[in-house]
Amino acid sequence: MYQALYRKYRPKTFEDVVGQKVIIKTLTNSILNNKINHAYLFTGPRGTGKTSIAKILAKIVNCESLDGVKPCDKCVSCTQSNNNQNTDIIEIDAASNNGVDEIRELRDKVSLVPSYGKYKVYIIDEVHMLTTAAFNALLKTLEEPPKHIIFILATTEPHKIPLTILSRCQRFDFKKISINDIKQRLTHICEQEKIDITDEAIELIGRLSDGGMRDSVNLLDQLTAYTSDKIDISDVHSVYGTITNKEIFEILEKIYKNELSNVFDLIQKYDEDGKNLTKIIEIIIEFLKNTLIYYNSSNYFSDTDEKKMYENICNLVTENQIYKSIEILLDSLKNSKTTNNVKLIFELAVIKIFEAIKERESNVNKNIELPILEEKKKIKVEKKIETKEVNKEIKKNIDELKKIRINNALSKFDKKELVSFKKEIEKIKELLMDPDYSSVVSLVLDGELKAKGDKNLIFVYKIKNLEECFNLSLIEIERAFKKIFDIEYKPIAVSDEEWIPIKEEFNENMKSKKNIYEYKEEEKKLEEIYDKKEEKKDNINEIEDIFEDLVVYN
Repeated sequence: MYQALYRKYRPKTFEDVVGQKVIIKTLTNSILNNKINHAYLFTGPRGTGKTSIAKILAKIVNCESLDGVKPCDKCVSCTQSNNNQNTDIIEIDAASNNGVDEIRELRDKVSLVPSYGKYKVYIIDEVHMLTTAAFNALLKTLEEPPKHIIFILATTEPHKIPLTILSRCQRFDFKKISINDIKQRLTHICEQEKIDITDEAIELIGRLSDGGMRDSVNLLDQLTAYTSDKIDISDVHSVYGTITNKEIFEILEKIYKNELSNVFDLIQKYDEDGKNLTKIIEIIIEFLKNTLIYYNSSNYFSDTDEKKMYENICNLVTENQIYKSIEILLDSLKNSKTTNNVKLIFELAVIKIFEAIKERESNVNKNIELPILEEKKKIKVEKKIETKEVNKEIKKNIDELKKIRINNALSKFDKKELVSFKKEIEKIKELLMDPDYSSVVSLVLDGELKAKGDKNLIFVYKIKNLEECFNLSLIEIERAFKKIFDIEYKPIAVSDEEWIPIKEEFNENMKSKKNIYEYKEEEKKLEEIYDKKEEKKDNINEIEDIFEDLVVYN
């Protein structure tokens, strides 16, 4: 019988796991130092390795001839694990066994000693599906488990788990797997299976899988069944029901040029071809988001063809019109998931965008004199020059500000506050459609909040450019936080490569009882620089504010 690729290439050791390096390192050290916990909680998106790592951990702790953290695959326990017959590893699907009776039965059996290995390992998948009574029944066992018992709870929705359970588990948050890691794994599978596929197709699979390794391997499996020829990018779009960036640009260009009949013809064609219209709406929103990024930071993108498309859209509509388009499409996306007629929802969205642009243009005075247009263009150039000068001054002082806010955040670090605020921070999405805040809100959401101490926040970015943009926009970001939370938070951003040394240095300082200071004077000095930046921005925008509703660039 044919074995699905995601099952065939499921990791069997920690070395096989793609991504999740921090989790693997922590578990490895726990095993090597004989500090195995009695209960673990694995959380994160689907297809990121939660159940796979749970099975590997269960196999390792019961191996009779362990080589470091590598199972021998020869002992009775390993052999039984490889054949999914190990009675000491019990997998429970909480989605179908979520009642109190099932958990009471589990509780009654935990006193039984292992048959072969050292531990009995209970892997409870989708644990958030347990009822309240079932969680209460599990609580006592988690609190005082027998020495031979290990619980591994896996879930995609940790917020649904009672705090009493969370506090008794060692928690690991699984992250979405990077596109590069997915590409490397898919390339390896294609080499082993002798699958002929282009690099562009692998890249697209990595992007469409949205950080899920299992989803990407499943899509590759579908593609091998779809065609016996070389798999290319068009095959991926055909199987997944999506369209290329060039086709997305074609739709948007026709919408913004008021060629509605042509747009409806395209939608009809995609519907007849069996395309996933809901997914196409999602991709158009993503394309427009990238256009906004290009609008504000054109150097962010390196692909010339991609930049050209974004530039062409920017030449057709204003920034506010792009925001309005995204707002309309987001509403349509929500509605498309509760209807059988997605085509109608898509067509209505196109009409709404057309009407919104038409209404905007009706308010524009077409007889604005050329000297005023030239004046505005000149002002924009001056604005860019002055902004660069202020940004240089800010960069000189940013290192000092980093020290201040990092020290303050870590010296007052509170894990409970961090966990709580990570849930609250999603509220900032309310400003995504606000032109005054949308760009900085996107910056905040692209980062990962790593520390919170009182009002000080540390965000970590994998892309250095995003970290720099964040720190150059601190005042705007603080205002966004103030608007949503009514609290004057003090955020700062660091790059991924800076974060580990920062933690290590801080821990050393704490061990040596080195004092941590709050440098209020220096922070005040930097805020004065930001105030100058705002003052210049206000002066330059004065004429723009007067003519904002009148001037349109071709």
